[in-house]
Amino acid sequence: MKKQILALASIALIGGAITFTSCTKEDTTAPTITITGGNAQSQNLPSTAGAGTWTNPTVTATDDEDGDISTSVTVSGTVDPNTAGTYTLTYTVSDAAGNSASETVTVTIVNTADFLETTYTNCHDTCQVTAPFNYTSVVTASNTVNGNFSINNFGGFGTSININASLSGSSISVGASQTLGGSASIVACSGAVTSTSPAQFGLTYTWTDGTSNEVCISLYR
Repeated sequence: MKKQILALASIALIGGAITFTSCTKEDTTAPTITITGGNAQSQNLPSTAGAGTWTNPTVTATDDEDGDISTSVTVSGTVDPNTAGTYTLTYTVSDAAGNSASETVTVTIVNTADFLETTYTNCHDTCQVTAPFNYTSVVTASNTVNGNFSINNFGGFGTSININASLSGSSISVGASQTLGGSASIVACSGAVTSTSPAQFGLTYTWTDGTSNEVCISLYR
C-alpha cells in the first residue's frame, strides 16, 4: 500500500513540473534603442573645404530580459560632413530571443548661407545708369564651405559674371580682385543681410575699370 501511495505522489509531482514548465512566459518584447541627440540632427559644413568631420551619435539599447545590450547595436549608412545634403543612419539591435528593434537618424549637413539662395528679381545698383530695377541676380549657396555663396550678375554687370562672397552672422564680405569683365574688377566690397524672410541684402563696393575707381551700393531683393 505504501509503494502505491509513493508511486501516485511521484506521478503528481511530475505532472506539476510539466504543468509549471508549460506556463513559462515567452519573450516577445523588442528591445528599446535611445539615440543621443535625437532622431533628427544637423551640422554645419566646414569653414575650409574638406576639413569637416562627423561622429555618429552614440546609442543605448535595453531589453526587459537581457538588460543593457548596447554593445550589440549595429549601424548602417554614412554621413559626408564635407558635402551639404541629408543622410540617413539606421541603428539595429536584437535580444537573445531574436526580437529586433531599429531607429533611424536623419542627419542634415547645412550651409548657414542657404537661406540666401534664390533668384532676386528686383535688384538695384546706384552706379547703374539706366533701368536700375530691371535686372535679375541669382545666389547659389556653396555645397562644400559653410557661409560661402556666389552671386551671378553681381551689380548688373552681366549674367556671365559670378562673384564669390561669404556670410558670417549677418555680415557679408566679398574678396577683392574678382573680375567684373574686361579690365574691371572689385577693389573692396562688404555688406549685410537686411531681411531673412524674404532674403534681402545690400553690398557697398568699390570697383575699378582699370583707370578710375567708383563706389556703389548694390541691393538684392
